[in-house]
Amino acid sequence: MVRAELEEIADVWRKSPVSAISPREILLVTDFDGTLADIGPDPSQTVAVPDALDALRRLSLALKQVVVLSSRTSTELSRLVPVSGVRLIGDSGLPPLTPDEKRALERFNVEAAKLVVSIPGAKIEIKPASTTVHLRAAQITGEEAMALLRPLLKATGLSGAQGRRVIEVHTPFAGKGTALAALLNEVDPGGVICMGDDENDRAAFEVLSAHPIPHMCIGVSSPEVPANLFVRCDLVLDGPHQATAFLRMLADWTV
Repeated sequence: MVRAELEEIADVWRKSPVSAISPREILLVTDFDGTLADIGPDPSQTVAVPDALDALRRLSLALKQVVVLSSRTSTELSRLVPVSGVRLIGDSGLPPLTPDEKRALERFNVEAAKLVVSIPGAKIEIKPASTTVHLRAAQITGEEAMALLRPLLKATGLSGAQGRRVIEVHTPFAGKGTALAALLNEVDPGGVICMGDDENDRAAFEVLSAHPIPHMCIGVSSPEVPANLFVRCDLVLDGPHQATAFLRMLADWTV
């Protein structure tokens, strides 16, 4: 793992095995919130860092495929990343729910709403295959919120994971790692770059690190996540602005 300053990024890239591969064989998979955009108090007001979308546009014309894989819904991603040629995968790439899974999530949503209403500033966001409990405006820690929700998670058989002032709830053994594995099989790239900033990106880093394909895992750091989140990353960048600088450098490299 290398924590790089701006002047070091190009050198780290040149030493990566992915840089020896033709751009037309490279798959880029990136998160949105916290990676391409700063996280603010109101998710509805979030926008990408200036130049991030232009870098994605340029890369979509040069790489085999550019994918934004996010816990946002597909509808939100269409608004946030209006870039032709970029593939948008929302809800962390979770597959459609089975009837039993749907009932479990609906039960969780009903019961969790009763708990969350007692936490000022907390709110529940219901998505097609998951639920996010937002805590950024709440006066409660993620650990405290998890303690409240843990019995309900156990009763419904669902998985809950703390992220950056959120708790992501979905079916077990699913998420970005599973979605990335499916992408590798479908796209069959010669090399992969994966970028992310939060706990739900850990599984993607782990899947890619265990794969024989030439790859580069890039963490986007913040004070809100533990350093061990990036233990499998080849490069750690300091926030979305430095992540955008990397994408611009990558786009220049493809020319």
